[in-house]
Amino acid sequence: VRGPREGFTETIRFNTVLVRRRIRDTKLKFKMISYGTRSRTDVAIVYIEDIVEPDLVKEVEARLDKYVIDAILDSGYIEQLIEDSWKSPFPQTQATERPDKFAASLLEGKVGILVDTSPFGIIVPATLNAFYQASEDYYQRWQIMSFTRILRYIVSLFSFALPGLYIAVLNFQPAILPTPFAISIAASREGITFSTVTEIIVLELIFELFREAGIRAPGAIGHVIALVGGLVIGQAAVDANIISPMIIIIIACTAICTFAIPDYSLASAFRLVRYLFIVLSAIFGLYGFLISMLLVLAHLSSLE
Repeated sequence: VRGPREGFTETIRFNTVLVRRRIRDTKLKFKMISYGTRSRTDVAIVYIEDIVEPDLVKEVEARLDKYVIDAILDSGYIEQLIEDSWKSPFPQTQATERPDKFAASLLEGKVGILVDTSPFGIIVPATLNAFYQASEDYYQRWQIMSFTRILRYIVSLFSFALPGLYIAVLNFQPAILPTPFAISIAASREGITFSTVTEIIVLELIFELFREAGIRAPGAIGHVIALVGGLVIGQAAVDANIISPMIIIIIACTAICTFAIPDYSLASAFRLVRYLFIVLSAIFGLYGFLISMLLVLAHLSSLE
């Protein structure tokens, strides 16, 4: 991946220097405040004076002054304090470890927040499009990265909708499938004792377990757990007629689509939303799938 290999550190002074190296302009401002009644953590509000909207800076300051808290130990504290809809699983601010992405956002008129002891900078405001933009998008040809960005939009839809769509079609409207394909799916399900919904939910939870185990285990062992565990358990479950091969294909495709989303917070939200699609599609079929889609779109539209 093209781009600098630098990243923010836990020391705020190093982070401000990394930003200043990229924008050597006197209009670049760092407004330092202390946050947390006991921790007195240094927080920097970063913006370019003649590009940013002044009201946006005032809004950030007002939201930071709104709460009194004992300690700020990471930028994640501030990220959740300043957002509007704290019950939403979707991120409303953007976090990055990349100084180049942080600087590029400042040049677009956004405001950045740096927190001492945290290697993540916060960018506000955040739009849904921003979460699909990777750092290397700035450095490649526009044709290639535009194609890649469109691909990310498409696979993000599959990352939360594919299991629910499979359940809705297979259980309620199998007639819309081509006959050879429907026969192939029916043949692969011969001898399976569990329902399609149970298979998908169990396999989704097992995959989440593999993901968590791979993260918590030491580096080399983590990859082995995810790879060997997935292969061994998946093949054994198929041979034992517990899970059909088509379900494993669906869950694997869903997982790959999830990993293609550049922003981890957005991918995590889609992982949670996936269960809404599964439940409503299992109850109402394609109507439930469309209801889920409308609920997600309406919720995303309501977020600021």
